[in-house]
Amino acid sequence: MLKYLMKYDLKKMLKLLVWLYPVSIALAVITRIFYVWDDIQLFKIIGAVFAGLTYSAIANVLVNTFVHILKRFSTSFYKDQSYLTHTLPVKKDELILSKYLSGLAVVFASIIVSFLSLFIIFYSPEFMRGLKLALDGVVAGFGMSGGSFVALMILIIFLEICSLISFAFTAIVKGYSYNHKRGLKGFLWFLCFYFSCSVITLISAVIVAAITGNLSGLFANKMSGGAFLCVIIVCVISYFCFAVAFYFICQKEFKMGVNVD
Repeated sequence: MLKYLMKYDLKKMLKLLVWLYPVSIALAVITRIFYVWDDIQLFKIIGAVFAGLTYSAIANVLVNTFVHILKRFSTSFYKDQSYLTHTLPVKKDELILSKYLSGLAVVFASIIVSFLSLFIIFYSPEFMRGLKLALDGVVAGFGMSGGSFVALMILIIFLEICSLISFAFTAIVKGYSYNHKRGLKGFLWFLCFYFSCSVITLISAVIVAAITGNLSGLFANKMSGGAFLCVIIVCVISYFCFAVAFYFICQKEFKMGVNVD
């Protein structure tokens, strides 16, 4: 049953995004075409205009992604569609899991489209060599390659997105447990979750750095390799724990009852 729920959720979440994705890529292609002839002043100006439109399209894709994920969650569980949703012969666990997995899938589809659009605009052998040199310069003191650094950043971003989705879903469930100003209270719960967990992550990084003898390197003008490793480890563990913990908190709160509009 889960795959059918996900299919329906994905269809609803992607309803607008399937139109924004090709627009973003098409604008990137047009921008690249004009960049090829940037020695002509008119084409250079037109290319700059289309570059601005492409960046706006990418921002629009990313913003609308999160908006539609949260809208789908609240509409399905607390608005008019909720009466159909809650009468389905499906466990509440599967309802939440479907929204969570579908949301992750949509987020990463949007990220891929965004990076593809930027890649179309900027790719060239010279640009890639310059990017590699810049990355190698950043991680020179950390004892790792540029590729390893990028892989770690991707892992951290993935786990942070998972935790943000968990925060947001839990905040919506908490917000709708009230009778008045549900949207505002849900937003305040999200801020509470986000800043509390950020503080916990920061304190944990300081404690781990102090225990391992890298505290001075954490606050130096250029972070030491040991301190950087402490931060990476703490971020990976913290975001993973937050994502899992708030997922189950959301499940627990959701099972306590639904206060629909």
